[in-house]
Amino acid sequence: MGVSGSGKSLVGRRLAQHLECDFLEGDRRHSPANIAKMQAHMPLNDGDRRQWLLDMEADIQRAIALHRETVLTCSALKRAYRTQLAGPGRVQLVWLNVPQAELERRLTSRLDHYMQPAMLHSQLAAFESVASEEAVITVDGQLAPDDIVDQVLMQAIAQFPGLKKTWWQRMTEELNEPTEHPKSLAAIHRNPLWM
Repeated sequence: MGVSGSGKSLVGRRLAQHLECDFLEGDRRHSPANIAKMQAHMPLNDGDRRQWLLDMEADIQRAIALHRETVLTCSALKRAYRTQLAGPGRVQLVWLNVPQAELERRLTSRLDHYMQPAMLHSQLAAFESVASEEAVITVDGQLAPDDIVDQVLMQAIAQFPGLKKTWWQRMTEELNEPTEHPKSLAAIHRNPLWM
């Protein structure tokens, strides 16, 4: 999760590649009307996002029902959105934290996206802090993508001790020998759904 320019798509794809799982891009779920509105520099409201959230919620529930590991990227700016998307299932929320100046720099250099740099301020204004949400892992979005992936997995293991056993079991199975410091945690860890 993160505002536009935080690196959601890049990191999400990298995480999905490492986990060898499905990747879903939330931006592709926006309706043509929503995209046109954003291209016109008009911020989306809760009503605009309603069907978008329902569609992503359905994607998440489908992945859980099919026991398919999946990485889904989306902004999830508000606490209510995050609660809706996480639902009762096994969903790990990850927030990519990037300073505003760096976000502006990235968006100015990005020419192939409908989200215009001018829209960043409306996203930051709508954003509700994840600081009090224990289920959210926050990572420095300025790190290299592989480092972000490793940070996500290490924090997940620290936050959810039950994951550690699975991690060590998979590491032993896939590397065929125990080791204290694998080259990349992302290459061997598994979790049902990441967002």
